[in-house]
Amino acid sequence: MKKDIFNFRRFGKYFSTDFRTCCANYGLSLLTISLLSPVALYFITAAFNMMLRNGWDGPDMGLRVFVFVVAMICLVVTMPVKCYGRITEKQYGSFWLTLPASRLEKFASMILMTCIIVPISGALLYLGLDAAICALDSTCGQNLVAGGMELLQKMGEAQDVTFNFIDENITIEDATLAQEIIRQVNNPWMYLDEIFCITLPFLLGAIFFKNGKTVKTILALFAISTATSIICSPILTNWALEIVNTANEDPMAILQMFNNKLFKNLVLIDTLTDTVTNLALLAGVWFRIKTLKH
Repeated sequence: MKKDIFNFRRFGKYFSTDFRTCCANYGLSLLTISLLSPVALYFITAAFNMMLRNGWDGPDMGLRVFVFVVAMICLVVTMPVKCYGRITEKQYGSFWLTLPASRLEKFASMILMTCIIVPISGALLYLGLDAAICALDSTCGQNLVAGGMELLQKMGEAQDVTFNFIDENITIEDATLAQEIIRQVNNPWMYLDEIFCITLPFLLGAIFFKNGKTVKTILALFAISTATSIICSPILTNWALEIVNTANEDPMAILQMFNNKLFKNLVLIDTLTDTVTNLALLAGVWFRIKTLKH
């Protein structure tokens, strides 16, 4: 087994076991967060409106988006501890280390469950139930999926109208570049790697800390964010003030900021920073598994 670093057949067997274990440890919590949240929000909002004599009225889009985001954050924060937090315990950790699978197979299964299967499953359950509630009660308006698609469409249309208006009134050599940058920023696929940036720190915290895993992970993230802000604030503040001053002098001149190297490579910079962060977190998870001993 040690010589055979990754065996697909063995990985399939281990992954199915890992999947069942996660379902047993976190399945009820997943269903509670993904299914109970939209139902509870619907009935609480409707009951509150009835008390205020506003009639039966479901939650609007803004409130449902807020609760959905909170539910997904709760999902990714609590799942790693429930599924993998016990490997730091002596008895369970020793048992986990003796399972017939290589470290790479355990690592791959852990990443798949934490970063892909559980978040996607939770989101699909929540969005599916939200769509069903909106279909049954028209007072809720559009479901979240339809609302998101309409928002993206409107953003694209507004972008085209804005730059058509600019082209008719002033000449901007980099208008096409600016439009392309905005189009890329509005692309939802650009933010898929953010899922890893959110879930991986809590996975690393779950297998690194022996107790107080979630709290210590949040404190560590807060400390890192504070240090990063202190380092980057002088640069970003000067740059932001320059943009504000330019906008005050000539509102249309702010479009020239797209000539800046930062804006020209905005998407590339975001992708690189997210990639470096995710690789660092993956390396942390890997070496923690590799050095885990009981």
